[in-house]
Amino acid sequence: MRGIYGMLQEALEHPGVFIPVPAGTSRADLDAEAEGWVRSSLAQEIGAAIGVTKGHAQGLLNDAEFLCEKLSSTFGALEAGEITRQHVDAMLRQAVSLDPEEAAAFETKALPKARQQSATQFARAAIKIREGLFPETISERRCEAVKQRRVECYGTQDGMGALTLHGPVEVVQSFLNAATRTARALKAAGDDRTLAQIEADAVTDALMKGFTTDGPKPGVGASGVGADRLGGIRPTVHVTVPVMTLLGHSDEPGQLDGYGPIAPDIARELAARAPSFTRLLTHPETGAVLSVGRDSYAVPADLKRTVRLRDETCTGIGCDRPATICDLDHIEQWQHGGETKLSNLQPGCEQHHMLRHHTMWQVHTDGDRIEWISPLGIAYQVPRTSNVQFLEVGAEDKATANAESAADDDERKEVAEEPLF
Repeated sequence: MRGIYGMLQEALEHPGVFIPVPAGTSRADLDAEAEGWVRSSLAQEIGAAIGVTKGHAQGLLNDAEFLCEKLSSTFGALEAGEITRQHVDAMLRQAVSLDPEEAAAFETKALPKARQQSATQFARAAIKIREGLFPETISERRCEAVKQRRVECYGTQDGMGALTLHGPVEVVQSFLNAATRTARALKAAGDDRTLAQIEADAVTDALMKGFTTDGPKPGVGASGVGADRLGGIRPTVHVTVPVMTLLGHSDEPGQLDGYGPIAPDIARELAARAPSFTRLLTHPETGAVLSVGRDSYAVPADLKRTVRLRDETCTGIGCDRPATICDLDHIEQWQHGGETKLSNLQPGCEQHHMLRHHTMWQVHTDGDRIEWISPLGIAYQVPRTSNVQFLEVGAEDKATANAESAADDDERKEVAEEPLF
């Protein structure tokens, strides 16, 4: 943490290493936006070096700066092993909005508690101490915090996922209370699911169709395993299903964009409800996709879909944001003569897209190779996450392929490893 703090001070004193500014520019010359890009560029530098995401590294930078400048006694207690990192995190959450004098007063009162209590106990105590010392700002802080409300989703093991809602605590708590009351009522009526299972199914019901106790087992259908509400979903994600799996002749998993393998029966169910399909022709031995049908789509939309099928996720270092919600970035910038074509486009989340345009980070591609060059001159290779490849096809080849497409369609569908949907 002290090393990271030292790096931050060096970066701010020499901003020209990290962002394009005139020679001789110092920290005193930076406005808030320029300083923010220096910090962002350094965060990616640190994240790439130690193998964490840019966001995680940005958090380390923020924590290091706050501990070194405003909570030095807390930092000393951590170094001495008197408290854990979890205690420090609880301290930071409550002190982050305080000015230096307020943070010092809060630390003086909170640190003795941290030394005496478990991290869980101290997290609750820290809230009470902070609000007891400075209660007048709670309304202002809440207004700012509400602006950061969001929903996050990430995959877990065995085909499961977690959905996190960051919102006002009274709203989030009311959701949990409603789910708990629903679960207890159904359990008392003889439902054989566990309370945890009923709560999860009840929340799913609430999101799909509203809380309900109608029917023998709300949220459970023919599958008998939790909330069966797929009928209320119109899939808008890419689900790749081997044709033999789709036809029920194979148990090869499908692929859910942004997650990975999913059970074949779930893939078949989602495919049955999908409003449309995109046919991908693959190499019969390697499974690599060779071409994407283009007849039914306008060129811009089809090119966008092709890039996202090829890359699956943001091509930034350590980033796994799905390509379907990323910007499409021109590798050779448009204003510098770059073309809007497959080989010059890559999906980039907002952070990595803007990082390229506002800092000294550079990116180069050569076929399947994606290379980022940091402001400090370190090269990082970013592997593509899919095996999708494309062939350049001339006008004559396209005409021949279109003429043969209808005649060959049935034959293709009989080859287990060739078509994907």
